[in-house]
Amino acid sequence: MASFGSLKSAIYDREERKQQYQAYIRGLNAYDRHKKFLNDYVSYYGKGGSSGQKLPVKTDQDTLREGYRFIRTEEDDMDTSWEQKLVKRYYDKLFKEYPCKFYLEPSSAYWI
Repeated sequence: MASFGSLKSAIYDREERKQQYQAYIRGLNAYDRHKKFLNDYVSYYGKGGSSGQKLPVKTDQDTLREGYRFIRTEEDDMDTSWEQKLVKRYYDKLFKEYPCKFYLEPSSAYWI
């Protein structure tokens, strides 16, 4: 059985280390504190098996570049994938935003 003195010193040392750690954390700015917590998390729980692999990211802009057509057909509108829906929505938005005044008034052909 441990003596009272050794138990007391162990508790005191633990509390002192805890206070030093808290003082250290409070001294960091938000970004450094965030980085430290993430590094501690990764070192404690370890990295997942697939974290080393980077998955390809397809943004909305990439989708528009691949699927946009200046003149759309009915066959293009039949496809119900989310990519084609995004492209159609973009096409409709452009058509509404930039109508040619030439079609509205044949006497003066310029963009509004």
